[in-house]
Amino acid sequence: MNILLSRLLVILNDEKSSSIYYHIAFSILVNFERIYMMSIIEVAELCAVSKSMISKFVRSMGFDDYKEFVTTAPFIENKYRNDLNYNTNVMGFMDNNSIHKYLEIIQADIEKFESSLDMKRIDELVQDLISYKYIAAFGLLYSETAALDLQTKLAYNKKFIVTNLNDIKQDEYIMNAGEDTLIIIFSNSGDYIDKYSMSEGKPKKRCFFRTKAKVVLITSNRKMEEDPRVDLCIPIYYTTNIQTHRVIFQLFTDIITQRYRYFLRMMETE
Repeated sequence: MNILLSRLLVILNDEKSSSIYYHIAFSILVNFERIYMMSIIEVAELCAVSKSMISKFVRSMGFDDYKEFVTTAPFIENKYRNDLNYNTNVMGFMDNNSIHKYLEIIQADIEKFESSLDMKRIDELVQDLISYKYIAAFGLLYSETAALDLQTKLAYNKKFIVTNLNDIKQDEYIMNAGEDTLIIIFSNSGDYIDKYSMSEGKPKKRCFFRTKAKVVLITSNRKMEEDPRVDLCIPIYYTTNIQTHRVIFQLFTDIITQRYRYFLRMMETE
């Protein structure tokens, strides 16, 4: 998924349906396949707003101008030839095999998840959840779903953490976080720490060099254990290269929440 499509979907999730930004985002999404061929005047006419409103909308999404905005618009499936993208990896596997085979892989990965859990590192994370004043969890796409999942599960247990669907707000939070902040990153590939993988050219990410927060990364990329930007790396293992992390991350947040409840109860009985 490209960065423009992702940010437009965030607007649909965040804005009121009566807002002008919601209307513009929806109009662009409905016509997404031809937006890259349209001028700013044509997009303004499509959305029934002024040219200046489109310029304002574009800048609010983190683009410098309309030219930068429109160059991100062409949607080409697997544009970056990433064989791990959802349509190629998951849908392609089911198309060429079967739903049953896919479910077998999920079952095998759940068993692998259970047998390879690093409880020592998970408990270190949970102790940080208890001790840190400010906590945030972030990811992109399916990994952000895991961050939202963790936020909800911890809230059930009176622990409140921050997350953001908007990738620009995520960067701002990370960059400005102080030493009293814990940041949990869900990233199966580990790329979230290093680069903007949904942007053209995959530019390098700088916010983790600037942050003062403790950074915890949950990933299947074992190389990230040596990365100086990561203070604690919690590994996940899989049986194949089929991307089942969407399922495994949900189980991971269950384990984190259960350990949080356990340690709190231990503290209450002391």
